[in-house]
Amino acid sequence: MKFEIPDDIKKELEKKGGWESIKANLPLDSIKKVEKIMKVLADEKRLKILYGLSIQKMCVCMLADLTSCSYSKCSYHISKLKEEGLIKSIKKRNYVVYSLTNFGKSIIKHFGRYMP
Repeated sequence: MKFEIPDDIKKELEKKGGWESIKANLPLDSIKKVEKIMKVLADEKRLKILYGLSIQKMCVCMLADLTSCSYSKCSYHISKLKEEGLIKSIKKRNYVVYSLTNFGKSIIKHFGRYMP
């Protein structure tokens, strides 16, 4: 190792196969997936959609109004959230109704801890 670390951490590292082993065993696929999800969540309009859907199922006209977006821009944000499995849709007659997936609910529940 090219740097100094505390003895207790050295002992822990030895039990886990060493520093190179830890670096080599990082779950890179999971890290990339989480990075993609975090990028999707790092948008105020998408967060408004998620939080809105945590209160009520909505159609695109409601979500467009909620986010102050055009329908086409709102549809773009919806598609990003759907790609990451945060929201789902069902067709009801002439409408597409959006709601949170279990994963989307878990995200809102997690971040809800930081709400006043």
